Amino acid sequence: MNDDKLKSLFADFEPQLSPDSQFIDRLERSLNSVEIIRQHAAGVRKRNRVAVGIATFSGFIIGVLFSLMLPYLSNAVAEWQLTLSNESLMHAFADQFSIIAWSVVGASSVITALNAYEISLQFLAPRTIRKST
Repeated sequence: MNDDKLKSLFADFEPQLSPDSQFIDRLERSLNSVEIIRQHAAGVRKRNRVAVGIATFSGFIIGVLFSLMLPYLSNAVAEWQLTLSNESLMHAFADQFSIIAWSVVGASSVITALNAYEISLQFLAPRTIRKST
């Protein structure tokens, strides 16, 4: 009984098919669109990898340079600490100098890396030419 109802429901169904050439044209346009998107995604991945490399290098260089300055700063702070009274707030700051200095080195490296990443992404972005009308 249900089969007869289904057969009668679909008996008059004859969808209109587009010509083969239109189907092929639509298919080619769709495939071209997919290829363009794939190429764009590959370009974005490449730019991101390059930007991460630049950011890593710049953060490492800043970290090394600041680390090389720490012994000189430690000596300067040690000499400065001798002139301070034991009750002053600056004396407590001088006692914790190595922790503060390494925190500054780490923060400087991270900030430099983040800024280098953002700047390099801006420079690596594809240029678009606007047509004036």
